[in-house]
This record gives sequence, C-alpha cells and structure tokens, in this order.
Amino acid sequence: MKQRLTITFLLCMLFSAIACKRGAKLTVINDSKAKLDNVVASGSGFTQPLGSIPPEGKRHATIQPTGESSLKLEFDADGKHFSSEPSGYFEANGHYKITATVEPDFSVTVKDF
Repeated sequence: MKQRLTITFLLCMLFSAIACKRGAKLTVINDSKAKLDNVVASGSGFTQPLGSIPPEGKRHATIQPTGESSLKLEFDADGKHFSSEPSGYFEANGHYKITATVEPDFSVTVKDF
C-alpha cells in the first residue's frame, strides 16, 4: 500500500510539472488596416517570433517565460517600426491566456486572463 501511494504521489508531481511547462497561451490580434511584419513577442526569458499578421488577422503561440513576466510586442507596419511598452502579467503555466491587440493607431493593448 505504501509503495502504491508513493507511485501515485510521484505521478501527480510529474503531471504537475508537465502542466507548468506547457506555457502561457498568447493570441495577437491585428485590429489595424495594415499588415504587421516581423512580429516578435518577448518577456522574461523568452523571445517568440510570430512572422506576419494580415489586417484584422490573428496569430496564436505558446510562450515560455521564466517566472513572472509582462509582454512586449514589436512589429513593422506602414514602413515604420513599432515597439510596445511591457504590459500585463502572466507566468509559465497553462492557466494564463494573454491577448495582445494591435489597435488601428498601432498602439498595443494587453489583457491577461
């Protein structure tokens, strides 16, 4: 019985570790009328290239921060480079969902759930 409890405990710990490594879910929404090129999301311990996002399009990614983090978004649009201030709060577990919306004026709004 004691061995069965030990195995059950170890399995629970393993599944918890795997769940924590899944990362946070990121959605970047382009609410502008321009194509976003060279989109990069970054934060504590991660840099995630996202490529291009068409006007009114979306891009999804899983990000892996090292501990507590905020999100910074960089991209090119209309011949200019844009870089947002770090915003939001999340950690590297599967419970966080972050939405970064590029507004029509190319500002970035970050919401975390």
